[in-house]
Amino acid sequence: MTDRAAGWRALALAGADVERAVAFLHVHADVQGVLEEAADRRVVWLVGDVPPLPAGLAVQVQDRVVADADFAITGLEHDAEILVAPDLLVRPPWVGRPDGFAGIELVVPRGGAFGSGEHASTQAALLLLHRTWRAPQSLADVGCGSGILALYGQVRGVAHLEACDIDAASVAAAGELLPGARLVVGGPDALRACEAVVANMTGAELDACLPEILALWQGPAPLVLSGMRGAEVERIGGRIAAAAVDRETVGEFTAVAFARR
Repeated sequence: MTDRAAGWRALALAGADVERAVAFLHVHADVQGVLEEAADRRVVWLVGDVPPLPAGLAVQVQDRVVADADFAITGLEHDAEILVAPDLLVRPPWVGRPDGFAGIELVVPRGGAFGSGEHASTQAALLLLHRTWRAPQSLADVGCGSGILALYGQVRGVAHLEACDIDAASVAAAGELLPGARLVVGGPDALRACEAVVANMTGAELDACLPEILALWQGPAPLVLSGMRGAEVERIGGRIAAAAVDRETVGEFTAVAFARR
């Protein structure tokens, strides 16, 4: 460790609950920086003591050596556009549009809020929204994170957007991305009914708040649920009195679109 890094710690976090672990450290430690290495891997730099992470989080933690080079990292060096579909692109504002691209473009800053287009469950949800789009007048994004899924609705001309997340920082980030949308810190029971509803959450979270999500869904546009793994897909789908009209799996995560019978 160099003199410059005295008192600093660098932690390599990996696993399905890496975002929750980072959020916990932001609250309970003196976090100085976070680098996203992959969808499920982060490096966190902090000063002082490292609090024990909550029990039950699916995350592995390893110490890394803090070097002078760490202080020059911006986190933007390897950013690139994400071509979700041939006519659907996600990119941060500091990455240019590819030459010749003429489809739908979602410009989303990467930051502390989850959901900037890199994660497999976000891509699965975007693909289903894109394929099943019916031009609804209202859309609710449950567990909005950065607001990327609601942004898709905004870009497609939705007149009224509702979004919620239990994380206040995510709602603040979504507010910067979605001026004019109605944003709430809380769960789906705080939102108003909409023609289209999308929820990108863990299977356990979908299970827990499915009645509130279904109460939001007015139709006739589809309901899109993403973030499910394995047996969660059939278990959660079996609780919905609507037809599954499309499905997409990206990596370990599956999204399903439902339409009222």
